[in-house]
Amino acid sequence: MITFEQTQQDVVEVKNDLKELKALLLQKAETKDQTDDPKSIEEIEKLTGYTKPTLYGYCQKNTIPHHKKNGRLFFFKSEIIDWIKQGKRKTITEVGVETDTLLSKKKNLRNNGQQKQKVSHKKNNSTSVSVTLK
Repeated sequence: MITFEQTQQDVVEVKNDLKELKALLLQKAETKDQTDDPKSIEEIEKLTGYTKPTLYGYCQKNTIPHHKKNGRLFFFKSEIIDWIKQGKRKTITEVGVETDTLLSKKKNLRNNGQQKQKVSHKKNNSTSVSVTLK
């Protein structure tokens, strides 16, 4: 037999589950509103700060993601934000790290090439010849 206390605990648990479901549904609805609704050029103008003529030019050159239906332009906020993110400039630190990595790889390749040349000279000549490249 179920006690009154057990019933109260079950009701509290059901209420908590219901709150979680409601929060998830609201979150999903908000996400859907942001990404699924097509935006007008005026909304994209506000979002990006570009003028209408600039946006029309980008559409003509297929530079900006857009959709065209019955002669009208449509945009999706998520696509525009992704497009904006593609234009990220590297910081000085990121450029420095990338440069160091590339130079390190180049140095390793050059060192490996020198070792191969030394080995090939030893095979071809009875006298060993050492070549150092800079």
